[in-house]
Amino acid sequence: MSELYDRIPARPGLPPVWVAAFVPPLPNSFDDLVYVIIPDLDSTLKVGPCRWQSRDTVTLPASGDEALVIFDNDNAPWIVAWWPF
Repeated sequence: MSELYDRIPARPGLPPVWVAAFVPPLPNSFDDLVYVIIPDLDSTLKVGPCRWQSRDTVTLPASGDEALVIFDNDNAPWIVAWWPF
């Protein structure tokens, strides 16, 4: 996994990096962490586990949904928004 993070440019003192991704597996509950694929970095590598933001109390991310992912100051990925496939 460290090789993936080496591809993300260092930005000391700047906000986290935002990247487009998609959700390959399905979470089973709101407590599950999700993995994503970031095609611009590697179209085969699952990145995560990611924490994610729910849209409502019934909808879970589905396979193929588009996602906006940020990497925080610890290089942990977070899904901050996602859209239906």
